[in-house]
Amino acid sequence: MRPKICIPIIAPIRDMIMAEAAKIAGLPVQMAEWRVDFYAGYEREILSVIAELKKRLGGKELIVTLRTENEGGEPNGSRFDYFSLITEVLEQGVADYVDVESERGEEKITRICQEHASRSTKIIGSYHDFHSTPADEFILGKLKKAKNLGCDVGKVACMPAIKEDTYRILSATAEMKKKFPDFPVITMSMGKLGEISRLYGGLYGSEVSFGTAGKESAPGQIAYEKMIAIFDKLYAGKKHIVLIGFMGVGKSTISGALANLSGREELDTDRWITEQEGRSIPEIFETEGEEYFRGLETDMIDELGSLSPSIVSCGGGMALREINVRKLQVIGDVVLLTAEPETIFERVRYSKSRPILNGNMSPEYIHELMEKRRPYYEKAADFAVRTDGRTPEDIAKEILEKCGKI
Repeated sequence: MRPKICIPIIAPIRDMIMAEAAKIAGLPVQMAEWRVDFYAGYEREILSVIAELKKRLGGKELIVTLRTENEGGEPNGSRFDYFSLITEVLEQGVADYVDVESERGEEKITRICQEHASRSTKIIGSYHDFHSTPADEFILGKLKKAKNLGCDVGKVACMPAIKEDTYRILSATAEMKKKFPDFPVITMSMGKLGEISRLYGGLYGSEVSFGTAGKESAPGQIAYEKMIAIFDKLYAGKKHIVLIGFMGVGKSTISGALANLSGREELDTDRWITEQEGRSIPEIFETEGEEYFRGLETDMIDELGSLSPSIVSCGGGMALREINVRKLQVIGDVVLLTAEPETIFERVRYSKSRPILNGNMSPEYIHELMEKRRPYYEKAADFAVRTDGRTPEDIAKEILEKCGKI
């Protein structure tokens, strides 16, 4: 699902606020968020500002948010009566969403949600941690809490210390959507390390990503132009046929047969990377390591979305990263090619371009490695096709039939 892009409005005075709204109205984004804690005017003016903002945005959705300094907001925000503002926004229905910090008191938030059950303005139940990323179950618990309180949307934003923190919040997002598919969620990791979540959170179920058209309102927000460029590639709707599987299962051979039958272009991800890097895969492994190479694989998938429907043959480790899998599933039908370890051994035993088998070229080691990778492959694939003892043309016809291309 392609996320909506939300742009913050953080100007201090009314004229500047409206100027920002007019600018956002002309941008290819879907939402704006007015951060009331940046406002230098009087509290009594806030509702009229919101009403005018909504008009100036030209049909784009509006989130109204008031944060205190403890919640990552401006010290100025403490001038305003928090729950009085929330209640007035809900009663007047002047915005599409109002943000409520879920830690401010369960009874009070539950009562507000119940008293405004038929509201036109939806409530976002938010949790922020500007210092760390808690455990997966904690993140999941905060999203569930927003749902249990009666909020219409759950939101969690955390600060990662390492890259793995960002992937954990993405995994928690996916788990929440799996358990409660009809409950909208917004999640993100902040700071530079969190960029992945802002660009690819939609692949895991996050429905909104906060970008910028100027000054950021939270650490790590990304220019909306960059977000659109990647979203346009990933969510273009162009359906590739994506071949995955262990080395030697015949991806290159089957790719050629599919190209001949379908008239599509072929694209080999390993070849793409070696051409871009100007060096072979063994050289990349030797000088930079496997992790670097896997990062190149992850980055290059974005480019596939901008290409015409093709036959994409993936390197053997492409499906080992969940983010790769989610990207591939968005841009195409993912086909797992399989073969017996003995078959693969015969096909690759004299190859010099299989760095992961260096010093371990045997059917037994191939079987061991295949078993480690098998759950990842099976989870990634829409369906599997065996290649042992079959002609490439026969295999290609089966794939095209299952993909609905014949």
